[in-house]
Amino acid sequence: MKLFLCSHFSSVGNLIKEDIENKKIAFITTASIHEGYTGYVGSARKLFKKMGAVLKEIDISTEEYTTIKSLFKDADVIYFTGGNSFFLIDQLRKTGADKLLMEELEKGKLMIGESAGAIVCSPTISYIEQMDKKPEDYSQKDDIGLNLIDFYILPHYLTAPFKKITARIFDDYSDLKICPINNKQGVIIDKQLSKVVGCDS
Repeated sequence: MKLFLCSHFSSVGNLIKEDIENKKIAFITTASIHEGYTGYVGSARKLFKKMGAVLKEIDISTEEYTTIKSLFKDADVIYFTGGNSFFLIDQLRKTGADKLLMEELEKGKLMIGESAGAIVCSPTISYIEQMDKKPEDYSQKDDIGLNLIDFYILPHYLTAPFKKITARIFDDYSDLKICPINNKQGVIIDKQLSKVVGCDS
């Protein structure tokens, strides 16, 4: 299983350039679709294209299961934008895309998670509720994440406009294995090599 988790993909994507160049990318915009600011989506799209990647964009909340399955299967890399973590995990679980994702990751496919896309990899996402509001139509009875990692990504750490709220989350959840990353950092997980690079906590 290979993961690259970050706060701001366009600032750090060059760290994994060799994994992206000329590859087919499933570009999942779901977390961002109800957000006011989505500049990070455009900047990520631009960087991928600069590297010669071919993007197929999809919002899993509006697509058929078979379409999602086909896209995940065909892609070399599965990328999730930032946005609302609760909306993203809700849609992943409602659509069954969470299980489809696991199938592809077990084949060794790379997943890139930016901000919300990184947060949902944690065992639970309850810790991020101070930053992300739960949608009114949130359908989950719990806040269980994808559980792809055994720690908790805290993106945009001490970075405007999240400086105060990320500091508070870090303090409030000091009992958890929090991994704070700023917009210039990324975390690389390669479970085949039993390697985690980029988080010392």
